[in-house]
Amino acid sequence: MSRQHAGLLLACGLAVHAALAVHTLLGNAATFDEGAHLPAGYTHLALGDHRLNPEQPPLVKLLAAAPLLAVAPKVRTDDLAWRMGRQWEFGRRFLYVWNDADRLLLLARLSVLVLTLLLLSALFLRARRLAGPVAGAATLALAVLSPDLLAHGNLVTTDVGLALFVFLTVAAFDRLTERATWGRLLATGLAAGAALATKFSGLVLAPVLVFLGAVAVWGKGPLESALSGPARAVTGAGRRIRLVLGLLVAIGGLALVVVWASYGFRGALSPDPVVRASLRAPLEAAPEGTWQGALVGAADLGLLPEDYARGLLFVMEHSARRPTFLLGRLSDDGFPDYFLVTFLLKTPIPLLILTLLALVRIPRLPRRTAVFLWAPVAIYIGLTMGRGLQIGHRHLLPILPFLLVAAGEAAASLVRWRRPVGLAFVAVLGAWYGAGTLANHPHHLAYFNEIGGGPTRGWRLLVDSNLDWGQDLKRLKKWMDAHGVTSLKLSYFGSASPSYYGIRGERLPGYSAPHPPRVTREIHPGDIVAVSATNLQGVYLDPEDRSMMERLRRLTPAGRVGRSILVYRADFRWPPGEAEAQITQ
Repeated sequence: MSRQHAGLLLACGLAVHAALAVHTLLGNAATFDEGAHLPAGYTHLALGDHRLNPEQPPLVKLLAAAPLLAVAPKVRTDDLAWRMGRQWEFGRRFLYVWNDADRLLLLARLSVLVLTLLLLSALFLRARRLAGPVAGAATLALAVLSPDLLAHGNLVTTDVGLALFVFLTVAAFDRLTERATWGRLLATGLAAGAALATKFSGLVLAPVLVFLGAVAVWGKGPLESALSGPARAVTGAGRRIRLVLGLLVAIGGLALVVVWASYGFRGALSPDPVVRASLRAPLEAAPEGTWQGALVGAADLGLLPEDYARGLLFVMEHSARRPTFLLGRLSDDGFPDYFLVTFLLKTPIPLLILTLLALVRIPRLPRRTAVFLWAPVAIYIGLTMGRGLQIGHRHLLPILPFLLVAAGEAAASLVRWRRPVGLAFVAVLGAWYGAGTLANHPHHLAYFNEIGGGPTRGWRLLVDSNLDWGQDLKRLKKWMDAHGVTSLKLSYFGSASPSYYGIRGERLPGYSAPHPPRVTREIHPGDIVAVSATNLQGVYLDPEDRSMMERLRRLTPAGRVGRSILVYRADFRWPPGEAEAQITQ
C-alpha cells in the first residue's frame, strides 16, 4: 500500500467515525460527569481558579472548554455555589440557567472528538509500522466502529484522553529506546505528562515505563543514542542501564512540566485567599501514610500544584468500594470479577475472537513487539482488577488501543493464512463487528454483545456508565411528545436538567447531581413513571426506596427511551396500604 493510498484510507476512516460520533453526540444529553467537567474546565481556563472538580487533573477539561472562550459563556462568581465550591450546583446553573447547555456541550464535545481522531490515526500508524499495511487497515476498521470509542470519544470526560496519551507514551518510548534522540525524548515526555495531567490513573505509566525500560536494557535488540553527536550503539549492561535511567528521569521531568503547564504554572488552589485556605484542609491535615505525606510535602515545597496533590488525596480517599451492580446482584463491597465480566459483555464478540487469536500469536511475534503490546495491558489489568471503584467498563479503555493493534495484527495473520479461507473468515468477523455497532447506533454507550443478550437487555446485567449515564434525557422529552404525555414521575440518574428539556412532573427518589429540591415517594395507579436503569436496580438508593424500584421491576415496561430509561404505567399505589404491603413482602 502506497503512502498516498494509506493516507486516503485513514482519511475515509476518520470521516466515517466523525460522522457517526457527531450524530451520536447531538442526540445525547449531558452525561453524569460532563455536568462537572465542563464547568470546571472553563473556570480553570478563564478564571485560573481550581476550586471545582478535584477528582481529575485538568488537561482534557481545558481542551474541551477552549472553544467556549469564543462564545464567552456567562459565569456568576457572586453565586453561592461558586463561593462554596459546590461543583454540581454551579455546573447546573452554568449550563442550564445562565447559558445554552446544548450549544456549550456541542463545542466542547467536538474538541474531545478531535482527540479521538488523533487516537485513530495513532492506531493506524502504529499497527502499520509493527505489522504491515493489512494490520494497519484492520486496526483502523476496528477502531472506527468501536462501540467504546463511539460511546466515550465524544464526551467531555477523561477516559479516551487517557487512552490516547498512554498509548502515545508507550509508542514513543518504544522508538526512544531503539534510538534515543532529543525529538523522541521530548515526544515521550510530553505524552507522559499529558497522561498524568488527564487522569490520576495515568500514574500507571510509572511501572509500565520502568518495566519496558528494563526490557530495553536486558533485551537483545539494539539500543542507540544520538543525544550527543551521531548515532552510536550503546553496549554493555552498565552503559545501557545509565542511558535508560537517564531517559526515565528526563521523561519524568518533562512530564512534571506538562502537569504544571496544565495548571497554568499556578501553585495555589485559588487566587481567592479565603477559598484557598478552605480548600487546603486536606493538605493541612496530618498525613495518614507515606504516600499522603509525600504528596503534602511536594505541594508544600512547590514541587506539585496544590490542586494536583489535593485531587490525588481526594481520589485515594474516595476510591474505596461503593455499591455495585453486576448480573442482577447488588453488593456494597464490589465484585472481584467485575471488570472481567464487563469486558466479556461489552466487547464485540469478533474482537474477543481476534484478541484470543492475538494471545495465541504472542510466541510468534518479535519479542520486543509482544512486550510493548502486552506488558502495558498486563500491568494495567493487574492494578485495576482489584480496585474498589467499580462503576464502569470505561475504566478499561486505556488497554483498548493495545488490544486493537494486537487484534489488527491477528486479523492480518488470518488473511495470510490459507487464502482465501483466512480472508473469508476475517470478512465474516468484520461484517459481524460492523453490523453489531451500526445496529445499535446511536446508543453506543449501552452496547452489549450477544453474550449479554444485546443492548436492550443490558440493564438487567450492568448499569451506571456501562449503560446509563443520564444521556437519554433529551430522548425522554421526544417520547413524551410522541405519546401525548404532558407530565410524569421521574427517577433520573444524571446531572442534566429535566426542566431545560421541557420535562414536567414530579421527581421520585433517584441519584442525581445536584439532588432535586423536592422528591415525592407517592405513586398512584395510572401514573406514568420513567426510571433510569441505575435507579431501577436500586444501586445508590436507600433500602426503602429500593423496595419501590423492586415493585416497578415487576411491571412490563410501557416503553423504552434509548437504552437507559424505562417507562411504566403504574397499576399499584405507593406507599402500599397494609394489605398491599403484606403482598409486597
